[in-house]
Amino acid sequence: MSKDRIYRVGVQAEFSAAHFHGGAAESCRRLHGHNYRVEVEIASPTLENGMVIDFGEVRKRLGEAVDGWDHRVLNEVGEFAGTEPTTEVISQRLYDRLAGAFPGPAELCRVTVWETGDCWASYGAAPE
Repeated sequence: MSKDRIYRVGVQAEFSAAHFHGGAAESCRRLHGHNYRVEVEIASPTLENGMVIDFGEVRKRLGEAVDGWDHRVLNEVGEFAGTEPTTEVISQRLYDRLAGAFPGPAELCRVTVWETGDCWASYGAAPE
């Protein structure tokens, strides 16, 4: 059975922030920082002018989305109030910030956040 095909593009950004959370190992319960790497994935069944979306537009929107978190203690940022600012939660908050930000038919399908070079979490559309 053949599945429908779709174009996907991604853009990455970085920000540095600190956090702490009680549900993790002892060292993570204390205030500590990360150089987070973020990737957004945009998908479209069609191309406009040969592109899913202009990379510059995605970079701009992603930069705006992470700007308020750079060099901050995430636990002190309002949108993390009442929750642990884990990598999973950060990816969900970024997805929510960016959902609907891109012109159709381009659509945000996933946000992935790396806390370290080998540990990441993502949030977005369920796999088919």
